[in-house]
Amino acid sequence: MFGKAIEKRAGLEAVTDAYRLLHRDEAGEFSIDRFGDWLLVTGYDETLPSKQLLRKIGAELRNISCKGGIGRTTQRDPHRRKLFSDLVSFGEEPPETFVVTEHGLKFEISLNDAQHPGLFLDQRESRRRIAEIAKGKRVTNLFAFTCSFSVAAVAAGAEVAFSVDLAAGCLERGKRNFELNGLAESGRGKFIKEDVRKWLARQVRKKENNPEAFVPWDVVICDPPVFAAAKKSDAFSVEKEWPSLAKGIRAILADDGMALFANNHRGGDDGFYFSTLRQHFEAVTALPTPVDFPDSGTPHVRTYWCS
Repeated sequence: MFGKAIEKRAGLEAVTDAYRLLHRDEAGEFSIDRFGDWLLVTGYDETLPSKQLLRKIGAELRNISCKGGIGRTTQRDPHRRKLFSDLVSFGEEPPETFVVTEHGLKFEISLNDAQHPGLFLDQRESRRRIAEIAKGKRVTNLFAFTCSFSVAAVAAGAEVAFSVDLAAGCLERGKRNFELNGLAESGRGKFIKEDVRKWLARQVRKKENNPEAFVPWDVVICDPPVFAAAKKSDAFSVEKEWPSLAKGIRAILADDGMALFANNHRGGDDGFYFSTLRQHFEAVTALPTPVDFPDSGTPHVRTYWCS
């Protein structure tokens, strides 16, 4: 059942020990991710408890080399504080935190959490792309999460990388990722706890009020959540905010700059996301899906390279 899908990932082991072993569209309403020696099984059917899912796929799971892992269930209601529930361990329980490696860089992972392990596996190639152009550039990473894009940029020689996110805990993990890679003392990583929309609006105002003094950004990364509801009165929806994000980022981007946009809105309209970016950028390229996230008609992630 899993064998052929896992074989397709064999080449990834040369660049990382963190990747998706089995995508949800390859096997049903669940996925399996490898993080080093540990597995993360995510169920997408809220009516199927994690224990039952693990029992259902137990024979196949035992054929995968690992120490153990965690099973969990996705909560579809975007307004819940926790993205995942019903966490169950199998085999040896994973440590509270551990480290994985990608393209020679280290990232802190935590599977014993009801949020996210700490590294978006579907953006592995995007991080590589950013690293290839980052040397000497001013980079800003919006919705930075645990700052993996910023780590990749600074490690590749970026002049500075700003990480902007409203979640203080994510930024703290980002700082630890900088420390893991020996980048903390460089001073080239800046961490901004703020709503991205407010930070972006302030940057646009700075440019409008004093365009001669404004220093544009060379590289901007924008990988927002589909939904975020820190405050009900100020809830975030990627579909609603996409036009203003595109307009604002183009306004602060250097004329020869590059922007990377991504989102995981499975139910979204491809045409809307692409055409909105084309209204503001001369060239927009939709990047192919990673080999471990095969497109079966419903894209897991949309990633756009804009100039």
